[in-house]
Amino acid sequence: MPTFEYSVRDKRGQALKGYMDAPGLREAALKLREEGYFITSLQPRGEAKSGTERQSKVFQKKVGLRELLIFTRQFGVMIRAGVNLASCLNLLTQQTENPFFASVIHQIRRNVEGGETLHGAMAKYPKIFPTIYIHMVEAGEASGQLETVLFRLVEHLEREFELKKKVSGALTYPIMVIIVAIGVIFGLMTFVLPNFLEMFRTANMELPAITLLLMATSDLFVNYWYLILAVLAGTVLGVKFYYDTPSGRRKIDQLLFNLKIVGPVIQKLASARFTRTLATLLESGLMITLSLEMAERAVGNTVIAEAVEQARVNITQGTGLAKPLMERKVFPPMVTQMIAVGEETGELSTMLNQVADFYEKEAGYAIESLTKLIEPMIMLCLGGAVALVVAAVMIPMFSLSSGGMLK
Repeated sequence: MPTFEYSVRDKRGQALKGYMDAPGLREAALKLREEGYFITSLQPRGEAKSGTERQSKVFQKKVGLRELLIFTRQFGVMIRAGVNLASCLNLLTQQTENPFFASVIHQIRRNVEGGETLHGAMAKYPKIFPTIYIHMVEAGEASGQLETVLFRLVEHLEREFELKKKVSGALTYPIMVIIVAIGVIFGLMTFVLPNFLEMFRTANMELPAITLLLMATSDLFVNYWYLILAVLAGTVLGVKFYYDTPSGRRKIDQLLFNLKIVGPVIQKLASARFTRTLATLLESGLMITLSLEMAERAVGNTVIAEAVEQARVNITQGTGLAKPLMERKVFPPMVTQMIAVGEETGELSTMLNQVADFYEKEAGYAIESLTKLIEPMIMLCLGGAVALVVAAVMIPMFSLSSGGMLK
């Protein structure tokens, strides 16, 4: 009897690995599922991984949110039309334009045909299918409502895509202006100003302090430009490395959350994501504790995530959701009050969806207001820098033309 190597998660989410004897792959998968395990990997012992699986582990590329959305919508339409699961995946493999994503879907189909569950096959590609996606598919398979779950996922992904598009669209113009401004200043300091400043040096003039400062800055750019670029790159990488550490991420998230201008935007975005994710998961039939665990990862800010984590712990002790969130004061009062009403009336998912609709719009308005505030600040800084350069050049020029300021 062949031996199979497996990796599973139990009902508490704890990862387990081991070996088992079974007549075939399908029987091994069935036995593990009957024991209540969530299969993440199952294969004959000692079998080499396929090229697709090796590629997915080593080079696992990121599939765009839009591609995942299209895949889910097409998948749901096919399931609704009565097409069987293997045929759906085969058709999706042929229709997907991204070759890497197509190879992943092909591998998922092979695993499903080998007896693995759909969510178990998808769980092997966590950089493509987020946790919320996998658990919702699992709930759909268990309840026999995969079609309904897929269309709920489509709605969730569409709203997430629209929210990200609003954020990226609003920030594109300010970022481009900053990049152009830095390029203009670098070009002036490196290529244009040295010619003028050299003329002042040879004219034996007594230069004003502003011009001397500009000359020193220009010399720094001309002679040590590589050090400037190295310092900038090192600063960016250093901040990124620090942010990737738990303590660094928390401190930076706390700083951003407390900023008067940026903080409200982060709070509204987090409120929209938290309520929408939690509502979607609860509607799919997942337990409140598991739903909160996944919603915790969706908020995008450690400070808010810690408040959700504490609420999840309190729920296991018999406390409601609204009270611990109110105590942490990281969400707007409307969010916690609506959650309290939802808990009292038994309409929590409905209330969460209403709050999500409101704060998605509010987040969009807040981002627009932020960009309208940032744009004039950028232009003011750029104008001030240009005015400083012009003054530093023109004052000695006027003095030189009138014969003044000679030593």
